[in-house]
Amino acid sequence: MRDILEEIWSTIRQNKLRTALTGFAVAWGIFMLIVMLGAGNGVLNALNSNTGMLDNNMAIFSGSTSKAYAGYQKWRSINFDTRDVDALGEGYFAERVDYVSPYIEQGDTLVFKDYFLPARMCGVTPEFKDIDKIELTAGRFINVPDMDGLRKMIVIGSFEAELLAGGNDAGSLIGQNVKIGPFSYKIAGIYKSEENDYSDDATVYVPYSTLNAIFAKGNDISTIYISFHDIDTEEENDAFQDRYRSIVNNHHNAAPDDKGTIFVWNGTIIGMQMNKAVRIMNTALWILGIFTLLSGIVGVSNIMLITVKERTREFGIRKSIGARPGAILKLIIAESVAITAFFGYIGMVCGLLVNHIMDVTMSDSPIDTGLMQVTMFVDPTVDIDVAIKATLLLIIAGTLAGLIPARKAARIRPIEALKAE
Repeated sequence: MRDILEEIWSTIRQNKLRTALTGFAVAWGIFMLIVMLGAGNGVLNALNSNTGMLDNNMAIFSGSTSKAYAGYQKWRSINFDTRDVDALGEGYFAERVDYVSPYIEQGDTLVFKDYFLPARMCGVTPEFKDIDKIELTAGRFINVPDMDGLRKMIVIGSFEAELLAGGNDAGSLIGQNVKIGPFSYKIAGIYKSEENDYSDDATVYVPYSTLNAIFAKGNDISTIYISFHDIDTEEENDAFQDRYRSIVNNHHNAAPDDKGTIFVWNGTIIGMQMNKAVRIMNTALWILGIFTLLSGIVGVSNIMLITVKERTREFGIRKSIGARPGAILKLIIAESVAITAFFGYIGMVCGLLVNHIMDVTMSDSPIDTGLMQVTMFVDPTVDIDVAIKATLLLIIAGTLAGLIPARKAARIRPIEALKAE
């Protein structure tokens, strides 16, 4: 092994510039592969973080009829009612739905001491916390006694709480009153939020029953949020939605096949589509990276062919004194793998360094799109399994690059080799 390494080093020293230029192509190929995979992961991680919802939930929005039916005109608005909410806890749906929460909104101004904030009051039930995966930093969320007693309780975001606290501990706001419109609400809890999460309005949560009673919304419900389980494919999701749509259509005298009565934001479908996009993007990045690396492999193969031609006489002498073809084959392939692996690891380290720089300078940095703030990069790095795959790729690439020249060297006939100039 030591003799082989010494021969490889001797050959490289004799052709420094040629080896360096060829090695640069290999390093550049693996560098681009690592950087592209890291950047791709950063974008995909950002997409996941920007959705903000669980994979197994739906937001069901009421729509309008798209056709006339049973004496009713088309384009008639549909408003959910308690029958539509209760149906999600019965029969087929009871076996699959975990949590259900009706949802209504009302906008007004939140007033606390000298602070005035535009607020979007969201009337929800206690189940909404589990559906939307709300994380509390202090206090509690809306509970059943709040609902039953029509209590004027409120849960505010941590960003707004820190603003209202004026430099004091935001948790000290628990139990204090804020005014929204003509009514006072007691702060029950604080949930984790960020500045301008999705709009300029502060999103606050109040009991659904309280908001419904104050603004006399009756049975009208704008949106229903649910979380579910055991609905894992697009076909199962479509069947679930179609079955629920038919119940809503029956409740509101709409045609059984009218698809305009409800619209669904489906976290599971979005998750499936994102996973599909992840697979496609990763495949595309690997293909691009491999094709970039191929240029380096071709360069290594060419340099090995030149080496074999230059050392034809040497290989002939070796074979004439008893060297086996396998030994020459192993020497050429070893030299090819050594060049590819050495420069490939340089490219890999540089790629990982660039990914780290992107992580430090760009990761989790929000960009204001005008409508909302989104994160473009989250953890733009590659996992250890990618580095292992890249290592295997380098070994295979080096072997392939040296295979043709090695076979040519192994076939050299001693008599012809000795005649070579």
